[in-house]
Amino acid sequence: MLKANLNKNNLKLFIFAILIGVFSVIFAKSVDWAFAIFLKLTPILHYWLLLYIPCGFLVITFLVTRYFPEAAGSGIPQALSIGKVTSDTKLKILFYPRLIISKYITIVAGTLFGATIGREGPTIQIGATILSFSAKHLTINQRKTLLKIGAAAGLAAAFNTPLGGIVFALEELFKGKTLKLSLLKIAVIATSGIVTITCLGNTSYFGRVERGLLFYNLGKITLPIIFIGVLSGLLAFIFSKAIYYATLSRNSFLNKFRIEHPLINSCICGFLVAIVGLVSHNLSFGNGYAESILALSNQEHLPKLYVLYKMAGSILSTSSGVPGGYFATSLSIGNGVGSLIHGILQIDIPLQQYYLLGMVAFLAAITQAPITAITMVLQITSSQIFTLPLMITALISTFIASLLGKSIYHYQINNLIIINK
Repeated sequence: MLKANLNKNNLKLFIFAILIGVFSVIFAKSVDWAFAIFLKLTPILHYWLLLYIPCGFLVITFLVTRYFPEAAGSGIPQALSIGKVTSDTKLKILFYPRLIISKYITIVAGTLFGATIGREGPTIQIGATILSFSAKHLTINQRKTLLKIGAAAGLAAAFNTPLGGIVFALEELFKGKTLKLSLLKIAVIATSGIVTITCLGNTSYFGRVERGLLFYNLGKITLPIIFIGVLSGLLAFIFSKAIYYATLSRNSFLNKFRIEHPLINSCICGFLVAIVGLVSHNLSFGNGYAESILALSNQEHLPKLYVLYKMAGSILSTSSGVPGGYFATSLSIGNGVGSLIHGILQIDIPLQQYYLLGMVAFLAAITQAPITAITMVLQITSSQIFTLPLMITALISTFIASLLGKSIYHYQINNLIIINK
């Protein structure tokens, strides 16, 4: 009887992991659809974007503050805080079932109004929530384990990367407890990623870099590795501090204004997002997925200021109160770092190598999780030949960022724990 119950519970885990994968596919298609509509509207609206975007931000912020408070945030801090939350009630607040719908609505709406946000972080939080439905009457430790597996499954589904989800679980969610990540848990995490691959095709999330462009000369590439690693660490620190002062610091005028006047703040941020978008010729809008695919496939060269456009759009969108993540956006910002350093150094190596180095460096620096960043970039771009340069630049950027301060996720996790005390 006990064995039958265990098999039944295990089957439930896989069924809900499949549901995470299916939801991720629907979420991805919806966000792509919303951004496609926005791009069609931009030439029609043009300067009317200065009104369209703030009005959209205003409506979304009103919905979040009035009806969908659980939708707030990017999703990754909630997942990373699982191990630090001390009561079952607080866990249920962070992974409230309604957030599946509220996150979906607000992220799709935010994309429809040009916000520089990603769906990947929210998918991680949603993945944890969905998997928590698979069992009842759990102890707090059992619930935490289930939520962590669901979060990793959400990442695997969001990026079409089963291995990335497993490494994320090992490095970030099960720190110091790697032996407890059993074969069953690994299989459940991988299942959601396999579902998205089945539905969307076995293609790399950010496209594929032509194999011939991945061969490198260590002598030539050393300087770009160092420059990109150092600059990514510095920019990740600036990015984290900007979001901290705008959304978390109790002594910051910006955060006080945001709390006291959320709707006015969202309008101002939306107006600034529109200005940055117009100045950048629409490059700052969205999570950067489309530009990154074109850049890595050698169909488009990103301008030198792309990194500033994308950082500004992301910081302003996050500060506005519109829910959304910046996990995928970090990869796009990294592309911008690579483009900028390419323009400065002019060293004769393929531009795609600069892009890849920037992607892994900025993601590693912003998360301060280099192993996850390396695995993610390798799998979502199919760039295994390029492993050594990616490893070195990720370690450099992480070192620089950690030397300057904590990851933005660190501050967000502490804030969540304080709020839910």
